[in-house]
Amino acid sequence: MAEKSTASPTLQTPSPLPRRRPSQRVQYVEVNCRSSGKTRRFAANTDAGSAVELINMRLKKEEVGLPAALHIEAVKDGEEPIVFGPNSTLVSYGDGWNLQTVTQADLFPTGKVSNSFL
Repeated sequence: MAEKSTASPTLQTPSPLPRRRPSQRVQYVEVNCRSSGKTRRFAANTDAGSAVELINMRLKKEEVGLPAALHIEAVKDGEEPIVFGPNSTLVSYGDGWNLQTVTQADLFPTGKVSNSFL
């Protein structure tokens, strides 16, 4: 007669915690700074206001004299831009969409500001 195993499933040692696989990529978003032409990377779930502040700090420190960023928007050819408010989380919308900063010069290319905005 064969012996039966008396080990209880509840007495087995738990499996180790899952580890990050080398094939898993770290998530980030890229924002093109239109003033400097440089691409900045931000961790996933970064809010747009913090990203604008960091970009402007870099502009003041490294690229003196370039226009500051006002906000960030997602753009795609043939589509209406998606504007990120300061508390919005930066996200990539996928193929063809790019995140970029917007400056006052982008909004008012002639340098003239309409009184209706003041």
